[in-house]
Amino acid sequence: MLDNTKFLTYNQTIINRMLQHPDFVVCRPKTNNYFSLMHKDFGIKLSLDFRKSFENGVLIGYRHLEINTSPHYHYNNYLHNGNDFTPSNSIKTVIEILTYLGIKQREYNELNVCNIEFGLNIIPETDIKNLINGLYFYKKTRFIIPDPIKKPFYKESDTSEEKTIKAYAKGIQCHEVLNAPEIDIDTFRFEVKHKKSRPTKTILKKTKVTVDDLLNLETYKIFSQELINEWERTLLINLEPDLNVLKSDEVEYIQNAKTIDFWTEMIQPKYRNKFGRYKEKYYSILQSKNNLHHLIKMQIIDKLFSFSSGAISPQKNTINKRKVHFGKTHSQLLKCELAPLNQNNRVCLVTGLDISMQKKVSKFLCIAGLKHYKENKPEIYKDLEKRFLTEKQKGKNLDRQIYFIAHNIRNTKTNKEHNQKQFEKRNYKSNQLQFSF
Repeated sequence: MLDNTKFLTYNQTIINRMLQHPDFVVCRPKTNNYFSLMHKDFGIKLSLDFRKSFENGVLIGYRHLEINTSPHYHYNNYLHNGNDFTPSNSIKTVIEILTYLGIKQREYNELNVCNIEFGLNIIPETDIKNLINGLYFYKKTRFIIPDPIKKPFYKESDTSEEKTIKAYAKGIQCHEVLNAPEIDIDTFRFEVKHKKSRPTKTILKKTKVTVDDLLNLETYKIFSQELINEWERTLLINLEPDLNVLKSDEVEYIQNAKTIDFWTEMIQPKYRNKFGRYKEKYYSILQSKNNLHHLIKMQIIDKLFSFSSGAISPQKNTINKRKVHFGKTHSQLLKCELAPLNQNNRVCLVTGLDISMQKKVSKFLCIAGLKHYKENKPEIYKDLEKRFLTEKQKGKNLDRQIYFIAHNIRNTKTNKEHNQKQFEKRNYKSNQLQFSF
């Protein structure tokens, strides 16, 4: 799900460490106020922007560091982002990138999420070019093509200075630009980009979003619901509908609705609700395979459901080329060859660490897993000890320490959920905030 993600830190220890990383070279900064480095092999897909700090006109250091990452590209060795990338993949990849950079687990809460993109790829049962051409509006904002020459089938809508909705032919890009012919050429990508931290904090209902939040599977449920909500706000016109099943007055309406001018007229201030009414009427006239917007929505939901159940193969550099039939239910999909692996994807819901050595029903890192890390990866165990063991508990014997670490990891999640549920109960209607997987 994760695409371009930027982390910001004011921690001078991390900043100085990144300045000394051997795998980065100097590159052109985004402005004169920055000193920038990019990876010698991966380029700007993994880069560092240091904000200069001056005193009396003299450079005295760096105020903060912005770490620019591309988890989906990293997952594919920086070749493309055209395959499926599950929440579990996202968590493991974020940890892998930060480990490579030399950022320790106890420092994760020092990295604030200031920019983030999340989206997914599907293979629609319609011509991908017609689909992109038929995307007219997000809410009442026109979709635009920023670069008609180089990217004719790439659209985005600047909803504000803080958020952008992207929709484009990822398969065509993979074939013509990224040299990834293994990706189905009809692949469609729908993506939400938060260009500042405020939208992310708003949907997560937090005052601060850090790396730790991106290691929590619950965060990806919220991102999933956000993708569905944003797709609902788009206007997708079927440019090649089957008119034989429609009445004469319906045919006239559908034909008129093909033009941009038809919809542009309705967003005038004097027509307060006309755009919404006509959009609803348009979708209600289109039935079955004529209503592309509804069919794409169902496919998005199916893909997100498969992510939550572990139904998509975690194998890299592949994509499921079997197009999902819209008529299939979730239960039917799970009975086919895409059988679920397990419900928690074998990652601790709090730490994001691998828990495949524990029982399949495990959701959190427990005593068995902690003993495994103690014996095989002592540096990870030490980080866990610093994060989840109080000074008072450090005086206990090893078995009791491990017990308390496991207990505190679990409480980090369950206590937070309890408090969140009480908050929702006081402030929201029943099921208003729920995304059902």
